[in-house]
Parts: sequence; structure tokens; C-alpha cells
Amino acid sequence: MKVLVTGASGQLGSATVTHLKAYGHNVTGIDVMPSATTNQILDIKDKEAVEAVTKGFDAIIHTAALHGKHYELNYPREAFIQTNIIGTLNLLNACVTNGVKKFLYTSTTSIYGDALVDKDKAVWVDETLAERPRDIYDITKQTTEQLCRDFFYKEGLQTSVYRVGRFLPEDDNLKTNHRLYRGLDERDGAEALRLALDVNFKGFEIFNISSGSPFKQEDVVALKHSPLGPILKYYPGAEAIYQVKGWVFPQSIDRVYVCDKAKCYFNYRPKYTFEYLLNS
Repeated sequence: MKVLVTGASGQLGSATVTHLKAYGHNVTGIDVMPSATTNQILDIKDKEAVEAVTKGFDAIIHTAALHGKHYELNYPREAFIQTNIIGTLNLLNACVTNGVKKFLYTSTTSIYGDALVDKDKAVWVDETLAERPRDIYDITKQTTEQLCRDFFYKEGLQTSVYRVGRFLPEDDNLKTNHRLYRGLDERDGAEALRLALDVNFKGFEIFNISSGSPFKQEDVVALKHSPLGPILKYYPGAEAIYQVKGWVFPQSIDRVYVCDKAKCYFNYRPKYTFEYLLNS
């Protein structure tokens, strides 16, 4: 398949380019920043350039965006709107103009916002949880998801959304803790996108993509207040490994990202999980 990847210099974008090529796809990467996985420097806010570059592709995987880190750096609202909403609209319109059949949009679990907060228990985060955006980043992601929905039903474009979990630079202890309930390795994210490329969905679909979790809904109260019990229930050998490494377990777990829908729809099976890091 001939695939265009936006944000090809970013962490997820570069992993996606590399992963798709390894599976025989013909991949072109675009970004505003140069890298080994970017073939062309291009700003998605440039409507004419977007229309020109998207000709001849079977699918677009859109990872380019202003992110939460840009919000923390006090980027203005206008910048988020121009890149995340207008830039994505340019790509969607170009798909229709140029006959691109599939558009995979990477969104964020941050979109759940204030719904992730519960003082009594960990929040069970599947795709039925209501979005309650907290800032302009979340707002633009929510808006763009709805643009994708609109193009699916009104233009017949095979759009779908992938709300990815956290994959920020972290020390090994924190990274391993996060893989228990909210983290994601970008290589697993790339694999989810590769698998989804081969599926035509009957309706517009949104998927949570994370490293998964061993926990069940019956664990959510204990996870909030005393998570060591549930952790050792599923991983009884973890305590000894943490002691050897000098690591500490999370004192509270506030959410559990659930990616069962992706497992069901396209057989997503994350590899770089808590257990993988624990034993590596």
C-alpha cells in the first residue's frame, strides 16, 4: 500500500514510517522538521502544498500536531487551531480531491480530560467514557475527531481515530509504572496503525491504543488507594524485581486505559508492556 505519514520526524510518526516499510509498504514521510524518516519538508497548514503532496496515495496516517508540551510552552490558541484543526481539514479535503481512500488520525487519551478524575476509584477508560476537554489541545483534538466523523459519513472517506496513550521521555521506573495502566511504546502504536490499515470499518470508529493493562473493573477502588495489592495479584514476582532495581511502585493509580476494542476489531496485541519491561 502507498502510505503518506505526517509528523514523520516525531516519535510515533518515525516509528510508523520505519514499521510500515519493514512490512513492505511504500511510505513517504512529511514533517516541518527534517529527519531520516522524512522525505519532504511540508507544513500541513499550506493547503496547496498538502493537495499536491497527497496525490497518488492509498492512505494517510496523520500523526502531525501541536501537543500538550506545546500547551505547556504557552503556544497561543491560534497555533493549535491552525495546525490541529485547519491542517487536518486540509488533509481531509485533499483526500477527497485526490481519491485517497483511508485516513487514520492519531488523537490522544488526553481528550477525556476531567473525566479521568475520580477521588474514590481509578477511572475505567474505554471508548464509551465521555470526553471532557481541559485545554485548547484537548479541544482541538476533539474537534478534529468530529471532522473525521463528518468526512466518513458525508464523503465516504474511510476515516478512523486512534487515541494513543502516554509515551513521553521518562526514567525506567516511571516508564514501567505507566505501562501498567496508561503508557504506550511508540512501536506498539505503529503496529496498531499498521493493523488498522488493512481494515475497512462499516462505521466511524474510535480506538484507545495503549500498552493494555492486567487489571479488571473489580480492581478500580484498590488501585486508587492501595495499588500494590492488585499489582502483585497479577504479577507476584514484581516486588522482588523492583527491590533489585531500587524502584518504587505507584502510590495510587488514577486510571486504567482499556484497548479491548482494538484487540477485537484488528487483533491489536501490544508487545512492549509492563511485563516486557519488568523482565528486560
